[in-house]
Amino acid sequence: LAFVGCKDDDDDDDPSVVTTWYCEAESSTIYFYDDGSVKAELGGETYSGSYSGDTTKDGDIIFIIDTKYEITITDGKFHFDGRDYIKK
Repeated sequence: LAFVGCKDDDDDDDPSVVTTWYCEAESSTIYFYDDGSVKAELGGETYSGSYSGDTTKDGDIIFIIDTKYEITITDGKFHFDGRDYIKK
């Protein structure tokens, strides 16, 4: 389902996190893990779910928190919930 086994592609200390994306304006962060899970910290609330796709490069990502979202990473960023996210 997920892009399992790819390299750790962010600057945090957790090797299980493949990519970390954040929105500076909202202090919102989305963590994509190598087991196909996703954790989103949005506006002070934390949500968990799953995802599929390669979050390390441009392309389509589908993730499920409470409903299904499809995002497209373009030029190293994506738009979600009215906000722009960049890779940390």
